[in-house]
Amino acid sequence: MAARLVIRRATLQDYRGVMDIGKIYQGRDYLPALYDKYLKWFNCYVGEIDGEIVTFQSDRLVDAGATIAIAGGRVKEGYRGRGILSDVLRYVDNSYKDVTSVKYVSMTTDNVNIELNGERIKRKFKQILEREQLEMLGKVEDLKLNKFESDENKVQELTSWDLKKIFQSKAMCSKLFPGERILPSGYPFRLIPQNIPLMMDGFKFWGTKGSDQSTYKTLTVTHKYNLGKELMFTLCIYGNDAIDIQQHVLKHIQNLNQLVRSGTSTSIIIHITHPLDCLDTSFLSVFRNVGLKINKEFDINRLVAFERTIR
Repeated sequence: MAARLVIRRATLQDYRGVMDIGKIYQGRDYLPALYDKYLKWFNCYVGEIDGEIVTFQSDRLVDAGATIAIAGGRVKEGYRGRGILSDVLRYVDNSYKDVTSVKYVSMTTDNVNIELNGERIKRKFKQILEREQLEMLGKVEDLKLNKFESDENKVQELTSWDLKKIFQSKAMCSKLFPGERILPSGYPFRLIPQNIPLMMDGFKFWGTKGSDQSTYKTLTVTHKYNLGKELMFTLCIYGNDAIDIQQHVLKHIQNLNQLVRSGTSTSIIIHITHPLDCLDTSFLSVFRNVGLKINKEFDINRLVAFERTIR
């Protein structure tokens, strides 16, 4: 008789067991650094077989309660292919069966996972958004982060009020956010005010206004955390104005310079996502000029968002 999968809420004491599930994302897993925050942000679950943690999954309600956003799913090697993750996802769905506002389930994944599980994903979900992704890295001792200066008045950190004004403008949203979604944290949010507090918890938003000073033509989202001595920095770019994007990159290099000076990191890894129609990627030369280089061995080059309707 096969051992039974027991699903329960994850706790801080499960940290080691969850980490022992195995490395994912080519060693760039965010969960070791953010596990305690995930317990705060999400409903987190582990699945055990004979007392051994073999799977992890998290979810939260977004879109004013309309969408279950799932993230962080993983299954231990040796237990994959048994339908374990499907069992956990059914458990999540059932936990919301009495929440009448729920209509959708959303998730994001990458091109590598799609190559392995694409048919299974597409049978249940509809693709709603795709973005390009790349990685740049460098040793702190080799970097020249103070080489450039940006226009302090041009690229400014946005407030929740700024985001609300952007979301209220159909013209700006259609230009900045193809698919009518924003992915600041790896899963899609609809462009509604109720999502703003969730998105701003841990993430920073930056914008530059057009010549009329009333519309934004570029928006970037940043997030940072440490994995040991490595500083992980994520940069999500919205918009396709090459010159303006370069100004954003310069601003973020300034910020990275301050982080490196005040911290103990020995290396920097930068994850960049940008629109598929961002044909001019000359902004990458700004990173190269301070000593960063593209990691050609990192083959996760797409971030893809999916959604399915459950009611």
